[in-house]
Amino acid sequence: MRAGSWQEAILDGGELYRVGGSVRDELLGVATEDQELDYLVRGITPEELENILIGFGRLELVGKSFGVYKFHPKGSDTAVDIAFPRRERSLGPGHREFAVEWDWRLEVEKDLLRRDFTINAMARDVRDDRLVDPCDGRRDLEDRLLRMMFPEAFEEDPLRVLRGVRFTIRFGLNVDPATREAMKEAAPLLETISAERVQEELTKILMQCERPSGAFVMMREIGALERILPELDRCAGVDQNEYHPDDVFVHSIKTCDCAPRDNLAVRWAALLHDIGKVDMKRTLSDEKLGDRVVFYGHQLASADDAARILKRLRYSNAFVKRCEHLIRHHMFDYEPAWKASTVRRFIRRVGEENLSDLFELRRADAASRDPGSDAQGLEELESRIRHEIDSRHTIRVEDLAVDGRDVIREGGVEAGPEVGKILAELLDAVLEDPALNDRETLLGLVRRRSRDQ
Repeated sequence: MRAGSWQEAILDGGELYRVGGSVRDELLGVATEDQELDYLVRGITPEELENILIGFGRLELVGKSFGVYKFHPKGSDTAVDIAFPRRERSLGPGHREFAVEWDWRLEVEKDLLRRDFTINAMARDVRDDRLVDPCDGRRDLEDRLLRMMFPEAFEEDPLRVLRGVRFTIRFGLNVDPATREAMKEAAPLLETISAERVQEELTKILMQCERPSGAFVMMREIGALERILPELDRCAGVDQNEYHPDDVFVHSIKTCDCAPRDNLAVRWAALLHDIGKVDMKRTLSDEKLGDRVVFYGHQLASADDAARILKRLRYSNAFVKRCEHLIRHHMFDYEPAWKASTVRRFIRRVGEENLSDLFELRRADAASRDPGSDAQGLEELESRIRHEIDSRHTIRVEDLAVDGRDVIREGGVEAGPEVGKILAELLDAVLEDPALNDRETLLGLVRRRSRDQ
């Protein structure tokens, strides 16, 4: 603690405790999941606290009615949440309305008793580093045990079901039997939670858990998955063909595990890339080969389903479009016999900005079935793509040596869809033969097209 800091100023007349995930993660020896640190202050009035903090940075009173402040210390990029001790009681489903009672004189132990799990009900005294642990959270951490604070914890806030799943898988915990049963009983209440809160928790599961497959298995076992991702839940038991040893559900969550942890879009695309197989599954009869299971067009159905799911979870339109695009194009079938023009058309169709993510998805898909797979010559395709990009060959309409005004003037057409159609035809010609991307050559093609009409 720096001399003359805001912490020292608070401690001059009051008490200050670090609470929340940072205490738990410190005892586990892992990096804290939260960028913002949470503090509890008592022994000084709100007016005194505000006067102190204003002198050390910028203060937001957005949560003042709940006894919560967001503080931005001078010279720091990280904000902290500072709260007074409080008691709270849910007034209805969905964790939308509470009876909140906060009191700057309330003991810190009483504040901790309202929290979700014992491993989160600990505080660290900033003054002397003393651990305040009224419910043996430290012992539960040592025993790798997830235990609820009180029987109504999940009923008060059903999102705690998903949080419990996340903690279990992220930290490798065992769930106390009574806690697991309470999570199972509360799972139907997840339908009362806002989509934004479910989205936030699913994002944390995908980004914080090294192998999120365990979370989806646990969610399915306690009846939570059918409430928040029924499209994924119904994939269980849908057998595939000889190319896939697992059913659609297991393959999907394995692929998610193999996707890069720091890329949320690819993790979501990996999780949802085959969910359309449930509806697209067909069995074809062949006199020589016998019956064959196929999923023709499943990538298109999966892309549509994924877009609907991610929109329902209130992800941004840009994020939804990005994931949908990756899933829609993940079934490309590269062959070494591809011509250079075919490679350029592939870049054009996928978009240069999406290639890296698409290849990560393809690698995850292959690795989920065979860890030693090279994803069907992906390295060779990447090398050929790098050559085309390094050669600065035209891939986009914007890179043509002519533009829409040239087409209007030389082709005798009016501004409108016809101009775009002509530019697309010119690009197709240039993709086939890059040498054609010369201004006079393209203008000649436009004039010839006009004469032939």
